Amino acid sequence: MAKDFNLSLVKGHTDLWKLVWQYEVISRGFPSYPEQPTPQVLPNEISYVEISAEIRAEFFLAWRSEPTIPALGDPENDQNIEGDPADAAGIPTSLQRNIQELTVTETVNVPNLAAYRSARFTRNASDFFGSPAGSLLYRGASIRRTGVDVYQVAHSFVEDGFFHLQQQPLLEPPNMTPKLKDGVAETVFFVQPFTNKTNFNSISTNF
Repeated sequence: MAKDFNLSLVKGHTDLWKLVWQYEVISRGFPSYPEQPTPQVLPNEISYVEISAEIRAEFFLAWRSEPTIPALGDPENDQNIEGDPADAAGIPTSLQRNIQELTVTETVNVPNLAAYRSARFTRNASDFFGSPAGSLLYRGASIRRTGVDVYQVAHSFVEDGFFHLQQQPLLEPPNMTPKLKDGVAETVFFVQPFTNKTNFNSISTNF
């Protein structure tokens, strides 16, 4: 703010004036910003967990669209999946399957190799990171050493909107082609290639 000023005529001029200001800045204070919490665990420290995801879609062969998904992705024997016919004379069409790939990376002292091996290609027995029970498949882990008794373990999961189920039409001999009715596959079943489930929280104490 202005503190004082001096007005004087410039020497040698009759109509030119010199104005000298004296001022000082008075601080009104800085705006207060919310404090950012300091991370409790930093990368490469034990128990650090990082999550990344890739959301995408892929095509798969199907004889039915909008089928009825069995609870937990576990079909009963000889259960027709219902839905709308999508094949032509038993020849399947390509439909969209929604996929989410999830990677959970943790820093540990000692990797639990036995737990990683036993959980491979099993599905989640309960909800896990927002994925409904039965929809998430554990593919395995990638391990690398980053320090003395320090390892980074990247766990790979895949969530499937169809619970990893595969469609299979009823076949008839002798050629083992789909049995037809009204020009489409008469009966279609679900096949679950990953029948075992695991409590994914048992893979690591960090999640």
